Amino acid sequence: MDLQTGRLRDLWRFPGLSFALLLATAVVAVDHNRGFDVVLAVASVLALAAWGLERWRRRPLDGAHGIDTEHADAPTRRERTQGSRAVELLLYLSPVLLLGIAYPLASSRLAHHHVGGVPLTTLLLASSVTVPWLTQAVCLPLYKAVAVQIEEGDSSKLRDRLCDVWPSAFLRCLPTVAVFAVPVELSARWSPSALGTYVALCALYVAFAQSLILSIVNRNRRLWALGWGSLAATLLVAPSLWYLPPLVALATQLLPLRRHLYRMARPVSIERGEVLTDLVRGLLLGSVLWADKLLLFVKDGSHFAITTVFLGLLPAILAYNYYFVHLAPRFDSSVGELRAAMEHEPYSRLAERSKAVSQYVAYSLHRTGLAAAALVLAVTTISAIATPSSLPLITTVAIASWLFMMTTLLCYKLDYIGQRALAQRYSAAHLVGCILAFALFHVGAGLYGWLIGMEAVIFMGAFYSVGVHWRSSEYNLFWRHATAW
Repeated sequence: MDLQTGRLRDLWRFPGLSFALLLATAVVAVDHNRGFDVVLAVASVLALAAWGLERWRRRPLDGAHGIDTEHADAPTRRERTQGSRAVELLLYLSPVLLLGIAYPLASSRLAHHHVGGVPLTTLLLASSVTVPWLTQAVCLPLYKAVAVQIEEGDSSKLRDRLCDVWPSAFLRCLPTVAVFAVPVELSARWSPSALGTYVALCALYVAFAQSLILSIVNRNRRLWALGWGSLAATLLVAPSLWYLPPLVALATQLLPLRRHLYRMARPVSIERGEVLTDLVRGLLLGSVLWADKLLLFVKDGSHFAITTVFLGLLPAILAYNYYFVHLAPRFDSSVGELRAAMEHEPYSRLAERSKAVSQYVAYSLHRTGLAAAALVLAVTTISAIATPSSLPLITTVAIASWLFMMTTLLCYKLDYIGQRALAQRYSAAHLVGCILAFALFHVGAGLYGWLIGMEAVIFMGAFYSVGVHWRSSEYNLFWRHATAW
C-alpha cells in the first residue's frame, strides 16, 4: 500500500463506533417501551465506546504514527494539563450553561412586556436563533483584517490593529443584519418598532461577538466567560431592558483595549470587496450548524418546541466546543511543526510530519464525533425516561445536529487547507436542502428525518474530500500557494 492510500484509510479508521452509538440512539427512540432490549443495546454500545476510547487513549501518537498529545513519562504534567483543559472547557461552555439558565428565568418575568405589539420574549427568541449564524459571518472579515498580527504574536500590535479596523469592519458587516431581517419580517409581519428592536438586538450582538475576538485569539477563557457571564447576569437582573445585556457584555471585552481605544477615532478602512467575500463565506459555513434553527422560527414563529430543540442540539454544541478547546490547539501546533519541517528538515522527515498531520486530522474528527454520538445517546436515553412524548423530535434533532456539526468541522478542514470553493459548495448544498425541506414539510420529527437523509449524503462527500486533500497536506497547505504565482 502506498503512503497516500494509507493516509486516506487513516481517515476512515474507527468511524463505525460513532455510527454504532447513533444506531443505539435510534433503537432507544423506536423501542424504548421494551425495557430489557433497550438496556441491553445501550449497555453493549457503551461498553464498545469505552473500549474505543481506551484504545485511542493508549494509541501511540508520535512521529509517523501521529501527534503526541500526552507524554507517558510526565504523569504530573499530564494531570495538570487535563485539569486545566477541563476548567478551560467549562469556561468556554459558559454561554451554553449560563444562558441556558438565564433565558428561561428571564422569560418568565417578561410575560407582560411587549414592543410594538410583539411579546419581548418572541423578539429575544428571534435574536437568539439569528445571532449564532450571523456572528459566524461578521467575525470572519475582522479575523482576516488582523491575521498578520495574530501570526506575529505581538499582543500590543494586535490590539492596535484591532482598534484600527474594528469600526470599519462593524459598519461594513452591519448590512448583513438585513439579510436575516427580511425573511423574519416576511414571515412574522411585525410592526416597525418590533422589527427595529430585533434589528437593534442583532446589531448589538454583532458588536459583542466581534469584541470577543481578542479573548478567542489569546485563548483567554476567563475574559470570554466574563463577557457571557455579565450578559447572563444582566439579563436576569433587568430582562425588560433588552439593549442592556449585550452592552454590558461588550464593556467587559473593552477593558483589555482601554489604552488602545483612542485609535478608533481615526479608523482604518477595510476593502469592501474583501469584506463581502468573507461575509458570504462565513454565512455559508455558518449555515450548516445554524440555518435550521432560524428556519424553525421563520416556519413556526415562537410556537416551536424550544426546549425540545435545545436538548436535541445540546450534544452537538458540547462536542463542537470540546473540539475547539481540546483538539484544535494541538492541530494548529502540528501544522506549525509541518511548516517548520518544510524549512529545516529533509524530505523523508517532512513526509513523516505530513502523515502525522493527516492522522491527527482523522483522530480529532473521530474523537469529536464519538463524544457527540455518546452525548446524543445519553440525551435520548434520558428523554425516553423523562419526556417520552418529545422523544421522536429530540432524537431526530440530535442525530441531524450531529451530522450538521461534523459537516461543519469537515468544511472548516477543507477551508483551512485552501479548498474554500469546495467547502462553500458543500455548505451551499446544505443551505439549499434545508430551505427546500422547510418549504415542503411540516415542523416535526419527519422534517428532521428528511434532513438526516440529506445531510448524510453531504457528510459522506465532505468526509471523503477531507481525506483526499489532507493526505498530501504539505502540498495543499503550502506548495499550491507557491505555484499559484
